[in-house]
Amino acid sequence: MNLQLLDFDCSEDAEGVVCWDALAQPAPQHNTALLEEVAQVLRWAHGFDHEGPGPLENGANWDFDLQVTLLREGSKPQVATPRFVPSTGQLSLLPQPIGSQSLSLSLTLSGTPGFVQAFRSHFEQA
Repeated sequence: MNLQLLDFDCSEDAEGVVCWDALAQPAPQHNTALLEEVAQVLRWAHGFDHEGPGPLENGANWDFDLQVTLLREGSKPQVATPRFVPSTGQLSLLPQPIGSQSLSLSLTLSGTPGFVQAFRSHFEQA
C-alpha cells in the first residue's frame, strides 16, 4: 500500500531500530486526506501490536511522535494537539483547522526489527 502524502525518510541504529520521519505541509484542501493517511498508519500499527506504542527500550515494539501546527497567513502559528483513539481508529486535532488554515505535520515512527519488516512490506517503504 503506497502512501500519497506522507513521504518518510528512514534511519537505522546499531540495534536494528528504525525511525521513519515524515514532514508534510499540504495545501489546506488536503488537510483531511493527510490526517486520514496518518490515522491509516496508526491503525495499522495498533493492529500489528495491540499492546500499543511505548518506549522501545522498555520492551515495546513501536512508538510514534506526532506534532501538528496550524498555519494561517498573517497569524501566529498555533500548536494543535493530536488525539488518536485506537478503538475507533480516529485521529482528531484540538483545535481543528478552519477555512483556509493549513497545517504542518511531523510524524516520527520507530520500531523493532519485526515491526520494521511488517511496516516496510505493508507500506512499501525502503
